[in-house]
Amino acid sequence: MNVDEVFAEPLLDLGETDPTFAGIRTPRSALGAAKVGVTAQFLDHADDYHRRYHDVAYWRFLIGNALQAAKIDSGPEPDTIIDIGSGSGNSVIPLSERFGRAKIVAVDISPQLLKILREFMRQSPATLQRVALICLDASAAVYRPGIADLVVGAAILHHILDPARVLASCRTALKAGGWAMFFEPFEAGNAIVKLTYERILASASEAERGSEAMRFLDRMVADYRVRQRPKSDPVFRDLDDKWMFTRSYFERIRDEQGWSEVIVYPLNVCTTPLRNQAEVHLKLGVQLPPSALPAWAWDIVDATDAGMSEDLRREWATEGAILLRR
Repeated sequence: MNVDEVFAEPLLDLGETDPTFAGIRTPRSALGAAKVGVTAQFLDHADDYHRRYHDVAYWRFLIGNALQAAKIDSGPEPDTIIDIGSGSGNSVIPLSERFGRAKIVAVDISPQLLKILREFMRQSPATLQRVALICLDASAAVYRPGIADLVVGAAILHHILDPARVLASCRTALKAGGWAMFFEPFEAGNAIVKLTYERILASASEAERGSEAMRFLDRMVADYRVRQRPKSDPVFRDLDDKWMFTRSYFERIRDEQGWSEVIVYPLNVCTTPLRNQAEVHLKLGVQLPPSALPAWAWDIVDATDAGMSEDLRREWATEGAILLRR
């Protein structure tokens, strides 16, 4: 594919300066630029991040639902897809499977994660020929107008200092009627998670608060509090997770930037959303099983889950899909 048609500035191959990253390209202006707002988790420790968070099956499920919600499945196949925050391929791989002829531009700030994706794609040379790997801060991307049919971002906007800027560049890149799809944490559900963790910590004995699981809940509460600060706070330059969004935020983006439509819906609606979220936090955060918390703590979690109606569970999502139409 001729990826030079996608960007408004020349691209260079990183392999010219570091053979490790051969085949990964970058705009000339990004060569050697400081990676602001991103930590070693995605760079020097990319292999560990990949092992912990790589889950193509889950993202295949989420993307499939979003394509149905936007009715893309019933229309012509996209010709050009821009995938933002591609990492090691959670969303790129499902997109390449579903759209067998589409050209996919995989954009990520981490050359280390793109290298992992490159090695996977080399197992299918035909697929690699239609996937371009671009090392670039999405906030600095300059696309040619109307070049893409679809933009996808799998859990990327909450890592970015200025998501509105990224969304504006996506709108520029899209053809009229094209969709941008994102999957992000939402404030309402996470506020209830935070309040539940605070209640558990307040009920714990001094000995219980010293356990690894309780110390982790305490760190989670502190993280939630930081993310409630104004985003102008310089602390966010050193944090990976910066944002929790609201439906109102994306409705304002729609109006301010001139998107024609926005669809927001919750992910993973079920009868035990709080328990499920807490179990995921323990597993991914500190590799602990549910039994690491005492039974009385799970009683608090379950009572909170049981106290919500089905409608409320849909309203208080911890994660949601955001579909914006050009």
